[in-house]
Amino acid sequence: MKKLLKLIILNLMMICPIIYGQSPYTEKEQKLLKNLVNVWPYIGIEPVRPTESYMPFDYIHESHKRESALKNSFSSRLLYELSTIEVHMNTTIGVNLKDGHFSMPNMYLSIGKSFHFDWMFSATPFVTMTSKFDVFNKDYATGDIGLYDAGIEAVALTRILLSFRMKAVNDINGSTFMLLPSVVDSESKSFSTHWYLPRINNEMGFRAGFIGYYYELSYSQGYSKDSNPLAVAFKINGDYFRTQFLYQYNNKNSLSPDNFKNFYEQNLNEKTHHLVQLSAMGRIPLLDRQIWINMLGEYTWRDNDAHYLRFELGFEWKMLNLAIRPLFYIPVNYDNNKHKFDMSKDLFCFEYSAYLKFDPIYFGFQGSTDGRYYIAMKAVF
Repeated sequence: MKKLLKLIILNLMMICPIIYGQSPYTEKEQKLLKNLVNVWPYIGIEPVRPTESYMPFDYIHESHKRESALKNSFSSRLLYELSTIEVHMNTTIGVNLKDGHFSMPNMYLSIGKSFHFDWMFSATPFVTMTSKFDVFNKDYATGDIGLYDAGIEAVALTRILLSFRMKAVNDINGSTFMLLPSVVDSESKSFSTHWYLPRINNEMGFRAGFIGYYYELSYSQGYSKDSNPLAVAFKINGDYFRTQFLYQYNNKNSLSPDNFKNFYEQNLNEKTHHLVQLSAMGRIPLLDRQIWINMLGEYTWRDNDAHYLRFELGFEWKMLNLAIRPLFYIPVNYDNNKHKFDMSKDLFCFEYSAYLKFDPIYFGFQGSTDGRYYIAMKAVF
């Protein structure tokens, strides 16, 4: 069934760009409709954002609002004339200097085309490919490449979001000011310490809600035979800060990857069905934006697992970036007599990085107090 749905989505993405239609509305009718919609302040047409956002954005996992190539337009033109092509990439390549392990834990490449019917409607069919690659020694290497996500993201009346996609459920915050993220999709041993958060077992489904330049309120739901994850997300996007509240739930299966285990529990009988995350990040500009102070604070609770705390503090001057990241892993229902968790060693980890940012390419070094040291490169755009 999944293969059939994937085939249908891909066929639709190939057909959409060649479908054209003449607007049924004159310019006068469009102005009238626009005025009627603007009567409702929370649904009314959102103006173009007057300022620039300086916050990093996850184009792979999150929803985002696309802009028309020609902003103040009325459709005496063809339906899909105002369109843009988007290409996004997020990849990390690193070498663990301690054990010589070379790894590309996740690479994403997403391509989409955004079709605009002026202010009334926009739709972006997209497809995202992923690959993983690990080299442990000359005789042992693993890797794969495949389809990660695909679907269509639509916005009506500049605010109403409706998206159908393979990875439908709103996911945890993966943004970072460090060189390497602390959120993992793969189970690559050198990239997934117990301080790092695993992404959920996502499924094909939908997202719906309200989206704007400064906020998003959405509900998402995935469906499969053995899993039905859902999430509610509320985000505020300022010019220099971003906050997010996220709740995830799955009553049929665990929110974690299948082979994920609690660090302090070898036999995982109780699965994670609930997750709550609160995160906030901001950037403070100094000396006419020549220097940036980057900050992040995040709390995540996973039932039958742990409380996760992440903090980041960074200094950015032109190409040079310095950043530190304290991480805490506080077990839920911890019992020292039953579990192998050592509070003196396993509670806290401190990471630090120094890298050069040749936007969109990053290259540098990252280390940690638990003995992991990397040289790594990443590309994000």
